[in-house]
Amino acid sequence: MKFTYYESLSIHLAVDLINSLCPVTGIDNLSTPDQLKQFLIDSEKHVDLSLEKYSEIDGDAVIAVYRETVQSWPVRSEDVKFVQSLRKSLRTVFELAAEQKAQDAAALLNEQLRISGATPRISWLHGPYHLHFESKEDGCAHWLATTTTMGLTFVLIEFGTERFGICASASCQKAFIDTSKNKSKLYCSEACAHRESVAAFRKRQRSKR
Repeated sequence: MKFTYYESLSIHLAVDLINSLCPVTGIDNLSTPDQLKQFLIDSEKHVDLSLEKYSEIDGDAVIAVYRETVQSWPVRSEDVKFVQSLRKSLRTVFELAAEQKAQDAAALLNEQLRISGATPRISWLHGPYHLHFESKEDGCAHWLATTTTMGLTFVLIEFGTERFGICASASCQKAFIDTSKNKSKLYCSEACAHRESVAAFRKRQRSKR
């Protein structure tokens, strides 16, 4: 059974959505309809990356459908509020996973799937028959809710809580999916890891004085 859509685009989309609100500074990059619209447009980069893995999928058709869908959606203030609530719930999933509370994380994902109205359907528009759980007719907010929640649901079912990470850097704290072999990644990026390493080195140097 193919869940490729939810193994790639949806996961990246969920992480980007969560990190659109900085937990340290409180800066919100999804606070207006225009920002939400741009977020959806920019997410096409994840579609391109996802397609590289699956030669049996008609990539041009996928991109065309995605662009047409994004451009057709009106984005309203109520959509922004819905997505902000979604973002908070998805962040909580990562926090629960970090505390090894798998059942609580699963329950929250189930509730979010209920709210979003996720309904399985068969699609054949751009390759072999496959499942989708979202409908573009329900609008951007519900599409985004179903897509991102399905992505994180896939991660939890397939890999457990160990793959859900929150950056250990106190100045960052972004959410990330740990793709390392030993599932021990502490930071969301090499930049954060380097910054914390330098800070720790300087602290040790000061303590020797």
